[in-house]
Amino acid sequence: MPRCDHEEADTRIVVHLKDALDKGCTNCLVRTVDTDVVAILIGKYHSLTSQHQMAAIWVAFGTGKNFMYLDINAICHALGKDRSTALPMFHSFTGCDTTSAFFGKGKKSAWEAWNAYVEVTEAFNNFMNHPYMTVTVNCKQFQLLERFTVIIYNKTSNLDSVNEARRELFSQKNRPMEKIPPTQEALLQHTLRAVYQAGIWATSDQCEQKPPTQRALDGL
Repeated sequence: MPRCDHEEADTRIVVHLKDALDKGCTNCLVRTVDTDVVAILIGKYHSLTSQHQMAAIWVAFGTGKNFMYLDINAICHALGKDRSTALPMFHSFTGCDTTSAFFGKGKKSAWEAWNAYVEVTEAFNNFMNHPYMTVTVNCKQFQLLERFTVIIYNKTSNLDSVNEARRELFSQKNRPMEKIPPTQEALLQHTLRAVYQAGIWATSDQCEQKPPTQRALDGL
C-alpha cells in the first residue's frame, strides 16, 4: 500500500478497506465505537463498491449491551445514493468529534429537518464532491444550509434567514436565547469548519489527502 499521510485513524480505515477490496477481499468487517467512522463508511460506500460490486461491508459497532453489527450495504441501499454520499457532511454540520452541535438539537432533530427539507441534500453533496470548496454567505450552498438550520429550530417557519428566524423566535414566540439559531456570521464560521472536516472525509479513500492549510483557506 502506498504511503499514507492521514492524521486520523478514522479516515485511514477507509484506505485499508479500499486496499483489501483491491486485493480481492469481498467480506469486510470494521470494528469501531466511533459514529464518525460509520458516517464515513456510508459516505464512501458507493465509491468503494463501484469497482467491487460483490463487496459486503459490515461494522461491529459499540460495546457491551449496546454492541451491534451494522450492514453498511443494507443501510446505503435504504438511504439511496444521494443521501448516503451526503451523510458525512450532514454529520459534520450537525455535530461530530471535531465540530460543535447546535445547542439542544441532536441528530434526531436534524434528521427530521432533513426529511422536511430534502433540498439541502444538494448542498451536502456539493461539499462532498468538491472538498474544501469556498463558502460565502451569498453562495447557494450556504443559503441551503441556512434554510436547513432555520427548519431545525422551527419546522413550520417559512423564513430563509437565521437572523430573521432569531428575531421571530425571540420577540414573537418568546424563545430563550439558547433556543434560537445562531447568527448568520456564526453559522458561516460553523459551516467553514464543517466543510473542512467533510473535505477530509471526502478524500478518505486517497492515501495522500493534502488538506489545505489554514492560510490557504483564509485566502492568504
